[in-house]
Amino acid sequence: MRPIPLATLMLSLTAMPGLAMAQIYICKDAAGRTITSDRPIPECATRPMRELGSTGVLLRTIAAPQTAEQREQEQRDKDKAKAAADAALEVRRRDTAILERFRSEVEIEAARKRAVADVNGKISQQQTMSVLADRELKEALVAAGLATKNKVVPIPLARKVERAQSAVTAEQNQMRSHQLELLRVNAWFDDTLKRFRELTGSEPPR
Repeated sequence: MRPIPLATLMLSLTAMPGLAMAQIYICKDAAGRTITSDRPIPECATRPMRELGSTGVLLRTIAAPQTAEQREQEQRDKDKAKAAADAALEVRRRDTAILERFRSEVEIEAARKRAVADVNGKISQQQTMSVLADRELKEALVAAGLATKNKVVPIPLARKVERAQSAVTAEQNQMRSHQLELLRVNAWFDDTLKRFRELTGSEPPR
């Protein structure tokens, strides 16, 4: 497209009947030349372009199409903003739940005591189960040792030992799970108590 001087283009457009409202497009091409036209300019398809009214008033600026990298960055920015908004919403929900559930620090500590007692009950039961599993494993190992001939353990006893060992491992894993639950319970109540003080402006007891 051959560049048309802006003044000439505007004069010709305003002078032509029926084209008083025609638009004027202006941009700079890759070589830095200013191009004007009465229609979108193909040479500037990947560059920013201005659209003017027939009187020279800027109607809008047409941004250059985004590059793939710019689109990816825009998406990352959107994802980051959404994550931040979701996190803020979650904080507000938790704050509301805390204030609706607890009216004082005393209520928080009472709830903690009940939750801890529940987990400690599970741990106590698990200790009993672990003792029984250990006992069964020891009995199976003794029986296997007594029945061993030529370093070969009878298949039924070998399977009994294997089952007993699996039971011991399972009980140990369950115990660790309860212990972690106890840590999580106390951590949750610690965080809840701290946030309650922040929301209500109360001070920890001295």
